[in-house]
Formats: sequence, C-alpha cells, structure tokens
Amino acid sequence: MTMTGQRNIFQRAVKAEPKDAEAYSKYAMFLWQARNDLWAAEETFQEAMAADPDNPFYAANYAHFLWNTGAEDTCYPLSPPDSPLDE
Repeated sequence: MTMTGQRNIFQRAVKAEPKDAEAYSKYAMFLWQARNDLWAAEETFQEAMAADPDNPFYAANYAHFLWNTGAEDTCYPLSPPDSPLDE
C-alpha cells in the first residue's frame, strides 16, 4: 500500500465519531515517522490527548515525540495553571 493510501485510511479513521484517541495517536506516529511532518504530528498528538484526556498513554506518546524531535518551544500544558508546579 502506498503512503497516500495509508494516509487516506488514517484520515477516515480520525473523522469517525466518537473520536478515537488510539486512531489519532497512530496517525500522529505515521505523520512523524513516515511523513516527517512534525507540525501535523504535533497537532494530531494533541487531538489524541483531547479525545481521551484521562489516559496518560497519549500524553506519554506526545512527550516521547517532543523529546525525540527536540521541540523545546512547545508543550501541551499537563497541569492546571494554578498548580504548585507553576510557581
């Protein structure tokens, strides 16, 4: 299967309702590793976290992505703004 075919399958999966965090996470990995589209991968990792905010697996995948891509100027806020970590 071509990368275009794979991308089309992922795009259909993430358009499904209800939102599937696993589909977003796998699509983000595809965007990062197969297409080297860091911008789209980051947005898609964030969509995975939004789809299942109580599951730390998706936040860990996003952290792994940030660590490996050296993205120092971006980070999804994992703690509330008034948490002691911000002081």
